Amino acid sequence: MLNYKSILVVAYDLEKSKKALNDVEKIFKENSISYEVYGTQKNESFDLILVIGGDGSMLSAAKEFSSFNCSFLGINLGKVGFMADLDYENLEVGLMEVLTGTNIVEEKEALECNYNGKKYTAFNEIVLHTQKSYKLMQFEVRVDGDFVYRKRADGLIISTSNGSTAYSLSAGGPIISPSVNAFVITSLNPLSLSARPLIISSESKIEVTLTKTPPETQSYIIIDGNEEIEVEESSRDFVVTKSKQSFRLLHPKDHDFFETCRDKLHWSLSKDEK
Repeated sequence: MLNYKSILVVAYDLEKSKKALNDVEKIFKENSISYEVYGTQKNESFDLILVIGGDGSMLSAAKEFSSFNCSFLGINLGKVGFMADLDYENLEVGLMEVLTGTNIVEEKEALECNYNGKKYTAFNEIVLHTQKSYKLMQFEVRVDGDFVYRKRADGLIISTSNGSTAYSLSAGGPIISPSVNAFVITSLNPLSLSARPLIISSESKIEVTLTKTPPETQSYIIIDGNEEIEVEESSRDFVVTKSKQSFRLLHPKDHDFFETCRDKLHWSLSKDEK
């Protein structure tokens, strides 16, 4: 018996995903599974969003469909695959196992950025950055009302545990296990040898104030790498908290987060362990 009966198949890059999309449609038709394809859907409610692509596609789908309160499953055609991790080489078996309930369910937290009276949702990270990456800015950070620090840096990253394997990781931030409800605050190239990333509870309230910027250089708040909000001179503060939105991510039954880290991040193994 199927656990998911209203399925939307999402393939943002049709050229790259064409073969995989055809394979998915073939499996669904052979098993008499009802589905619709993104861009041609007639329904407005689904209990499963099946994303063909990589983690970028999963993020885009999460932003577009998380309000549906549905589950998400990704077929990995990308290079990383922390969120989209259904093996394409074993597609039919893996897909049918998930659809019949043999899978792991993971609830992903999101961030809410409140700036200038508007709210923005990020599933990976919120970044404060200058228009020119080589120009230092100065900012202050408070957590739950307590002053944390004032730093000069290229910028600041506030990430979810999900985003800890993305931009924050490349900036030297720690990897947070999906089972830990935490956010990471990471300074980008800070002008301080003692600067270290900070892990805080996801229930915390983070306040950021942009105190100094280079002359004639604009600063931006960037949401998940694809939405830019220009910081206005008259409004240089923003607040980050846990969003009421989240998304339910499905993994195959044999999913192992640390195995994914070893495989995708090339963690070293001894010859005996390979």
